[in-house]
Amino acid sequence: MIDKFLCQEETKEAMETIEAYNNILKTGLLSSKKINWLDIAGLSFPPAPPTYEQVAAEVNIPKKSFWELFFPSWKARRKAKEQEAREIYKDRLEKHELHIKEMKERELKLRTDFENGDPLAVEKYVSLVLKKSCYPPEISKKYEVQFDPLSKTVIVNYLLPNPEQIPRIIEFKYIASKREVKTVEMKQKQFEAFYESVLYQITLRTIHEVFQSDYPNNVQSVVFNGWVDGIDRATGTAFRSCVLSCQVFREEFQKLNLSQVDPKLCFRNLKGLNAGPLAQLAPVKPVMEIKRDDVRFIESRPILDEVESIPNLATMDWTDFEHLVRELFERFFSKDGGEVRVTRASRDWGVDAIAFDPDPIRGGKIVIQAKRYNNVVPVSAVRDLYGTVINEGATKGILVTTSYFGNDSREFVRDKPITLIDGSNLISLFQQHGYKVRIELQKSRTNGS
Repeated sequence: MIDKFLCQEETKEAMETIEAYNNILKTGLLSSKKINWLDIAGLSFPPAPPTYEQVAAEVNIPKKSFWELFFPSWKARRKAKEQEAREIYKDRLEKHELHIKEMKERELKLRTDFENGDPLAVEKYVSLVLKKSCYPPEISKKYEVQFDPLSKTVIVNYLLPNPEQIPRIIEFKYIASKREVKTVEMKQKQFEAFYESVLYQITLRTIHEVFQSDYPNNVQSVVFNGWVDGIDRATGTAFRSCVLSCQVFREEFQKLNLSQVDPKLCFRNLKGLNAGPLAQLAPVKPVMEIKRDDVRFIESRPILDEVESIPNLATMDWTDFEHLVRELFERFFSKDGGEVRVTRASRDWGVDAIAFDPDPIRGGKIVIQAKRYNNVVPVSAVRDLYGTVINEGATKGILVTTSYFGNDSREFVRDKPITLIDGSNLISLFQQHGYKVRIELQKSRTNGS
């Protein structure tokens, strides 16, 4: 009886899961996708300001006592602790106010950039809109976004689930005579139709979320390229196919009543491209592809082969140091098919190099900054990198230095996609690739790049 009851409960859960997949599009229509600008800026909500009472408790100020009349040193100790608490409180309050000011300035800049159609701001905004969208847990929500300001087109490369990632169990049966549980799955044709519906729903929902959240109307068309990873059963090799692609213009899309459409018929009506049943993962050519061209990219200079002849990395030319770091990371990323490009020298961009890691799990666009410092790296440099990661729509940031980082910097990056590589770790990276280098900090020198 217990097993029969458990089968009924598991069947109920399985049908609820199937129903959630059948309603992917309708669920996406119910919620607004306009994002809070603190999220866009990668900022948490402003913390509560510090209070003197909190600091006083930390400092452990002695209570005022009658005995201070007889023991003046007790009073002096209490007064000293109170002064210490006031200084700590003042310092924390100033830092808190500076933090709030920086948050507001960054929030205002990003909002202004987005509303003015700045490509990086549009890409970051759209990426976060898609990230906030709630799907069943089997759908990983991996995507890449690019905005073309000339055509006002957002291109979304979306990694869709393959057939093996989609649930197909519809019932759990208890066989009393065998005292075992049997799972009942959709028939193959039923599952293929179900799988197609899921992919078409994700496509329409993503396009809807882009248009619906874009309140300044920066985006006039959306290109959706749906990619799927699979295994060629004949050879056992992995592949990635673009199985569907379409371009939709805002005016045309806004005429649709998405709550009533058949996803497959709607996709066809929008002149979407696919090649046969989607479960076969047959490839099609994307309507428009994401390009990695960037006016900031310049030709790199080979320096790594002569690195062992450099007496001290901490005093080398700062532009040479940036090219050197680019070469080092190129060695690291190239083993997995990645690419590292160096950018032209400009303090306006905040980027020294950009890595493109093709790995579908940990990969993406990675911002690299190289700082040839001789003293502790200020936390402002780390904050600036985080802001650059946000503005670039990157998945990660790496800050490389010849010197070292303070506790405030390491605390700042604790819950952020930022990696800090100090001088000792930089030496270790060179050693891993067979190079012996030296870093001797010159404390009297002015910091470089």
